[in-house]
Amino acid sequence: MIREQPFVQLENVSKWYGKSVILDKINLNIPYGDIFGIIGKSGSGKSTMLSLIVGFLKPSEGKIYFQSHDIYNNINEVRQQFGFAAQEVSFYPRLTVTENLQYFGRLYNLTGKQLKERIPEILRLVNLEGNEKLQGWKLSAGMQKRLDIACALMHEPKVLLLDEPTEDLDPALRLGLLDLIKKINKEKNVTVILTSHLLNEVEYVCSKIAILDNHNIIASGTLNELKAGYSKEHEVGIGIEDGNTEEFIKMVKKIPAVKKVVERQGKIYLYTDKGAEILTKMLSVSTFKTQKKFKVTSISLSKPSLEEVFEELTGKKTVEEKVVKKQEIKDEPKTEEKKKILGFFNKKSKKMDEKEKDVEDIIEKIARASPGKKERVVKKK
Repeated sequence: MIREQPFVQLENVSKWYGKSVILDKINLNIPYGDIFGIIGKSGSGKSTMLSLIVGFLKPSEGKIYFQSHDIYNNINEVRQQFGFAAQEVSFYPRLTVTENLQYFGRLYNLTGKQLKERIPEILRLVNLEGNEKLQGWKLSAGMQKRLDIACALMHEPKVLLLDEPTEDLDPALRLGLLDLIKKINKEKNVTVILTSHLLNEVEYVCSKIAILDNHNIIASGTLNELKAGYSKEHEVGIGIEDGNTEEFIKMVKKIPAVKKVVERQGKIYLYTDKGAEILTKMLSVSTFKTQKKFKVTSISLSKPSLEEVFEELTGKKTVEEKVVKKQEIKDEPKTEEKKKILGFFNKKSKKMDEKEKDVEDIIEKIARASPGKKERVVKKK
């Protein structure tokens, strides 16, 4: 069946309260069948955008369309096509899992027969079978999130909106919930629109992404389109075995083609616009120069992460940044919540013609050191 595109459309949508502008002339097309991510810093207006799409709020100006029809011309009928799970769970904690599903199903006028058929199906989908008689407050955090999504799916919506769905969950539960979102999208044929400020999760689950900054959408597209359009550099990842990572970093930051060096989760990352050239030389060193001081154990080449693209577009750091200057490399305790530390630095222009031979010589020295446990950003000298 051919469906009209875009499935959901925002056209010059603005929202303000008095003199406070939340969203300013938003234009966005969301295709049918996608898992569409809206990313931005906390307070950027992501939740407001979802509330506008689902019809909880009216825009100060502009139009929102669902299958080419203005949602406010028949808001009650449109709401039947949308399921919404807010950042805070919306089920009733003193009701059991089954009672909550029955309640939300009846809100959408499902008959007793429909409820009897649909509840077991939804429980299987969200992996809550065997917990039907448990009260909501007795469920674990991950199970509560799944129950909240189950309630939003009871009326079989065509669009599911999720506001920060993995907030406050530990990493394992987050991954499980993201896999559930993929499953819902595929098995129920539901278009999913979600918001998040956890960019690595958006990168994992979303087919298309929009970046919200300064009250507006500053970029949108597939992950590859965003990377290709806004990040010209490559990321070369290097794993090294037992040794002094600081000495390794000291050497690679002298390579003229390397713009930035990051040590993250036991691996060294080089950012360069000559990724293929450096990768080729690294492979040569790791294969034939293992008698040298450093031993390369793994090498990868890719476009920078979504986090790098976000920083380049917005000029904002998504996580705490630690800058290390020249020889002043100091470790700091790693906390449970510490995430990637990334940064962009002013680049000193240098003449490259006399240093091509230096690159070869420096890379020849690379071949044996241990992955560091701390994450450091190293400024190129």
